[in-house]
Amino acid sequence: MEKFVTIERAIEIARQTTPQINVESIPIEECFHRILAEDLPSKVDDPAFDNSAMDGWAVRSEDTTRIEVGQTSAGDKAGRIGPGEAIRIMTGAPIPEGADAIVMVEDGLQGEARPHFIRRQGENLRRGEVALSKGQLMTPAAISLAATMGYNTLPVRTKLRVAVISTGDELVQPGAELNPGEIYESNSYGLCALLEKIGCEPILHDIVQDSLDGLRETLNGCDCDLIITSGGVSMGERDFVRKLMEEEGHLHFWKVAMRPGGPPLFGTWKGTPLFGLPGNPVSSHLVFQLIVAPWIAPEINLFKSVQVRMLDSVKGAPNKVCFRRIEISNENGQLVARTNTHQGSGNIHSIVAHNGLTILPPNTDAKVGEHIEALWFNQ
Repeated sequence: MEKFVTIERAIEIARQTTPQINVESIPIEECFHRILAEDLPSKVDDPAFDNSAMDGWAVRSEDTTRIEVGQTSAGDKAGRIGPGEAIRIMTGAPIPEGADAIVMVEDGLQGEARPHFIRRQGENLRRGEVALSKGQLMTPAAISLAATMGYNTLPVRTKLRVAVISTGDELVQPGAELNPGEIYESNSYGLCALLEKIGCEPILHDIVQDSLDGLRETLNGCDCDLIITSGGVSMGERDFVRKLMEEEGHLHFWKVAMRPGGPPLFGTWKGTPLFGLPGNPVSSHLVFQLIVAPWIAPEINLFKSVQVRMLDSVKGAPNKVCFRRIEISNENGQLVARTNTHQGSGNIHSIVAHNGLTILPPNTDAKVGEHIEALWFNQ
């Protein structure tokens, strides 16, 4: 087991254990938020033929006067024009032979001939061109593109089935009556949503109380490809996830040089990969986004790297990369960042109230006016 590793080393260690993922072909209408398993070459040119980008007339640009000799709409066959002739044309209709420009309907038949209002065959995609690559998360736009390319079924990765387990005596389900010392369990719901965001199938388990026997029984009962636990990974006497993994599992790393989120672990439980995330909600979210998600779906970027100018000062962390929550905005053509809430790792509102993270190297603070590296959430 390695201890107190960098984020990069944590991902590297985890990747030595690969998730079991297969490929299935499913109807395109069922592909939202699935991950493409193969490169997709286009089956057609896009556009498939020269067509009009506007309602108007298809004309020869050299003609100074024109007479209308016909009409064509989308779905019609292309016609033909000769000198001085024009065909009334609708958006998407094929360009008649002999025409090389469009006159907009607003300009009238004798208006300006505009060659750039013709969409040329293959200007978007050529037959055989790979426009969607393996690992692509199928967003609405990607699904539309796949249909444009001629696909009605897509090869996608089978959904990784992930057990999500929160631990702790203090936790109760939202909506229940709270007794003194109890709090509502929230991590599992956020983690399930994050898993769905990267194309997985989360399996939500009941809260596990702080007990080695109860935790062991729950882990043994998991039928899944990956286990994610929340809580119980630090150095306390009742951090039973860490204890059980040390004593009965196979632990590959424990602790990462990051703040928040320092005590996560990774290993296998009876052959099933297991990530143990911290119990503080900000920590669990960030460890998932920075370590777990790149292991599950390395092609999906939950952030984009940017440079920002700080409008507030923020403190770094000794010997750890520090991820303070920041609000990034564009002011006068420059990205700037400010903080809106306190930065405690128990304050999940600090993620909701911000849209990015600082990347402060170990032992480094950020002062007002400094330019620093940051991560901007991809919504």
